[in-house]
Amino acid sequence: MRPNSRRSWPRKLPLRAGVGKISRGLGHARARIGDKLLTWLTALFAGLTFIVIPLHSGGLIEAQGYGFLIVVIMAGCILGDSAGLWAVSIMLAGIGLGAAASLARFMNDPALGLYLDVTAWITTGTALAYVVTRAVFGPGRITYHRVVGAVLLYLTIGQIFVGLYALAGFLLPRAFAGIEFVEGPKLISDLTYFSFATLTTLGYGDIVPLHPLTRSLSNLEAIIGQIYPATLLARLVTLELEERRR
Repeated sequence: MRPNSRRSWPRKLPLRAGVGKISRGLGHARARIGDKLLTWLTALFAGLTFIVIPLHSGGLIEAQGYGFLIVVIMAGCILGDSAGLWAVSIMLAGIGLGAAASLARFMNDPALGLYLDVTAWITTGTALAYVVTRAVFGPGRITYHRVVGAVLLYLTIGQIFVGLYALAGFLLPRAFAGIEFVEGPKLISDLTYFSFATLTTLGYGDIVPLHPLTRSLSNLEAIIGQIYPATLLARLVTLELEERRR
């Protein structure tokens, strides 16, 4: 009786099982690194937003080029996650725009450098928001790092609107009252202050949007600021309940 050649297939199972274990192990390692990266980038992003920018605006420190640094930090979060071709392409475009802005200033064209900087800020921030949204709201176990990543997403939304307000202020006549649109650290500080005051619906009234488009942007940011915490809480609770059922 001839031996059945198909009997050799069980011998391949240990190899397949080993490859599967390695793949799962790499996936878990990448997830752990990605989770920790969320926390590290949140700390860096918060430090730049609430410490470096105000101190630079007040003349207490000299910090040139932190706008491009923020772009690089945004890109770093995207590189630390399997973001997909779309997000990586947008990230690379943002880095290219930021580098072009630095080159334009070096070539004594500050106006072009300003527009390129703002566009890079918006572009990379949008890609970062997409990637962090996937990491925070995606399926899986809720960890401390994912909760911190939700803070990073909140800060990113505020910074995206900083770029949108800057672009609107330079392109539209009388876009705001209370802000002088002259390139410098004070402008970034004022727009950051206004953006997060709007996102949290605080609104002291010292900076006021006048143009219909900037008013519309302010309304949109305020709505996002109200909806985001409720949506985040509902999603996190749902994910935790699903994980416990498993």
